[in-house]
Amino acid sequence: MWKATDLEGSRRMEWLATGRLPSGAVTYMLGPEGIGKSLFLVWLTAIITTGREFKAFGIPQRPPSNVVLVLTEDDWATIARPRLETAGADLDYVRVICTDSDGSGSPEFPRDIELVEGAAEDAALVIVDAWADTLPSNLSVKDPQQARQALHPWKEVASRTGVSILLSGHTNREKGGNVRNAYGMTAELRKKARMTLLAQPDPDEDGVLVIGPEKSNVTAPVVASRFRIESVQVFEPSDDGDGTVPRMDWAGDAEQSARELFVAAAAAESGEVGDDRDDIDAWLKAFLSENPDCRQKANDVFTAADAAGYSRDKAKRAKARLNVDAVREGSCWYWVLPVEGSTSTPISSSCSLTPLQVSNAPLHSEESKGAKGASVETYQGRTLGHWRMSGEPVIANV
Repeated sequence: MWKATDLEGSRRMEWLATGRLPSGAVTYMLGPEGIGKSLFLVWLTAIITTGREFKAFGIPQRPPSNVVLVLTEDDWATIARPRLETAGADLDYVRVICTDSDGSGSPEFPRDIELVEGAAEDAALVIVDAWADTLPSNLSVKDPQQARQALHPWKEVASRTGVSILLSGHTNREKGGNVRNAYGMTAELRKKARMTLLAQPDPDEDGVLVIGPEKSNVTAPVVASRFRIESVQVFEPSDDGDGTVPRMDWAGDAEQSARELFVAAAAAESGEVGDDRDDIDAWLKAFLSENPDCRQKANDVFTAADAAGYSRDKAKRAKARLNVDAVREGSCWYWVLPVEGSTSTPISSSCSLTPLQVSNAPLHSEESKGAKGASVETYQGRTLGHWRMSGEPVIANV
């Protein structure tokens, strides 16, 4: 047991890339297979190892720093190294964890986590591509408890060394607009990571990748970034290939966040367009607001949606766009509309239907009937909240 004042003092959050990659924390990047996520990791490695400034992605100019790579998907000599060299990375600042000099032989985590911690002592970034390939065969991350056991050592390394850890993985093939369902293997990835980055193809331009934060516990949302994949002539053409190496170049900011793009792409794939989205969104918000605590049983939502002419999938996509949370109580699942301006589940599943303008007039407390030891805060005869005098506060109809 520590006295709080004996622990390390408060300090500001440090960033490798402001708003996108926190230092001393784990970030998980997910995206469909084969779209170019590894090229983004190469681009990032080139920036960090040369110390170049890239303000558009939140990276200031700083001295060149070491980057630790764990690569399981790409051959070192024919794919990884040519890409690093083409991107302009300084290989003197690149460390690769593998068994043999040809880059083969992947480590296994958490068994080999000490290798990473040792290499990360004076590094700025650790990249594991792909993280799932480094897991032991007897560990199933579909189980939430085992997933946390697999992810926690990375959090500990990040905290002890101050390094930014970026784990990559694939999205699953589930259809629909709820991005939380896109996380491959387990939803614990999203819960445990301090931040997550979502990579997806640009729906409007071939050869362009859009990457941006999907979840963040430490900063305000930022728009996604666009990257264009170009082919660079590096080797002489032959019968075996054209001798080009792909390189990722910055193509500017996107107009939306990564989550907004994901939802829009899902809607377009399903044939759901602007007016349809507005209609189902308005319907779902009104239906959830029918109850004072702004929630309904999930099955009741689907039944009512069907009666109103909306499919189950459309209701799920509206749920994602409105940041509606699913909360389980006993054997029942409820859809809960969040507090206005919040992206998290409201306390006691409360919500705000209309803003309440409060002046400097005094608040009055009175005993709440039927709730022993509780009081009610009122303003001009309107209930602001219910507060229990012992235990956790219970807020209703704020």
